[in-house]
Amino acid sequence: MEKCCLLTSGNESYARAMKNVKALTGIVVSHSTQQRLVQRYNFPQVELAETVEEMSLDGGKVRLRTAKGKKVNGKITNLLPCKEKQ
Repeated sequence: MEKCCLLTSGNESYARAMKNVKALTGIVVSHSTQQRLVQRYNFPQVELAETVEEMSLDGGKVRLRTAKGKKVNGKITNLLPCKEKQ
């Protein structure tokens, strides 16, 4: 059930995930429970072979962090600056 909630929450809003889980399983898991599951879940750290220079985000806020060992930038923003293509 937890995996189902995490998958639907990742693709839609929590309110829409609530409706999808009910349609798929017949069990109602409220939108606030969907959000708590996502916030409490320990997602594995991903190691990248290359530096990410550009990304596209749709909605929500992003917490920007600095490189490992450097001071954490606690700034929360809705916009990410992208390096200009050369």
